[in-house]
Amino acid sequence: MNSNIEIIASAIAISIVLIGLLIAIVVFASLFQRRQTQNRQEKLAIHAQYQQEILQAQIEIQNQTLAHVGKELHDNIGQLLSVARLQLNILESEETPTLTQVKEVNDVIAQTIDELRALSKSLDGDFVKDFGLVESLSHELGRIRQTGKYLTEIIQQGEPYRLEGKKEMVVFRVVQEILNNILKHAAAKNIKILLQYQPETFVLIVQDDGRGFDKAQVLDKTLEVSGAGLRNIQRRTELLGGNCLIESTPGLGTKVQLLLPSPKPIP
Repeated sequence: MNSNIEIIASAIAISIVLIGLLIAIVVFASLFQRRQTQNRQEKLAIHAQYQQEILQAQIEIQNQTLAHVGKELHDNIGQLLSVARLQLNILESEETPTLTQVKEVNDVIAQTIDELRALSKSLDGDFVKDFGLVESLSHELGRIRQTGKYLTEIIQQGEPYRLEGKKEMVVFRVVQEILNNILKHAAAKNIKILLQYQPETFVLIVQDDGRGFDKAQVLDKTLEVSGAGLRNIQRRTELLGGNCLIESTPGLGTKVQLLLPSPKPIP
C-alpha cells in the first residue's frame, strides 16, 4: 500500500516538474518571440528613419544643385549665348560675311553645347550609378578645369570597389558642395581629389591651396551660409555612417577628409 502511494506521489511530483518545465519553456519561447518582434520593429523604425534622413539630404542637395545650375546658366552658358547672339547680329549687318566670322559663331555655339552636356551629366544621378564615383568626379573636375582658372587633379589608390546603395550618389553630391564652396570662397588655383580604397575604410580627400579659413569661427556663425554648408557636409557624411574631418588654416588652404566604412564582402 505504502509502495503504491510512493509511486503515485513520485508520478505526481514528476508530472508537476514536467508541467513546470513545459510552462517555463512556453513562457521563455513567448518572451523570446516577443523580443524578436520588438527587435524587428526597432530595426524597421531605424531603417525608416534612415531612409527619411537620406531623402531629406537628397532634397537639400537637389535644392542646392538647382541653385548651382541657375548660376551656371546665368554666368557661363548665358554669356556664351549672348556672345553668339552678338556675333550673329554682326553677321546679319554684313553683306558678305567671311568664313572666319561664321567659324567664330560656330565655335561659340559648339562650346555652349559642350557646356550644356557637361552640366547635364553632373545633374544626372544615373551617371554616377552607371559610371561610378571616380569617373563622375573626374568629369566634375574637368568642367572646373575648362574654365581656365584652376588646375585640377584626381588620384586613386588601392583596388577600387563600389559603395553600397545610394552612398555613391550622396558622396558625389557632398563633393560637389565642397567644390562649390572652393569656387565661391577659396580663391584657389589648385584643386586635388584623392580616393583611397582601403580594406576597412574608404577615404576621400578634397584639398585646395586657397585662402583657408578659421574653422571654429565659421562654424560659430550659425546664420552664415558657409557655416551651414560645413555642417551639412559633416551631417551627410555621418548619415552614411562615416566621419568628416575639416582642416583649414588662413592663407594655407583647406583639406576636407571623408571616411566611410567599406562595403562588407559578400560571403
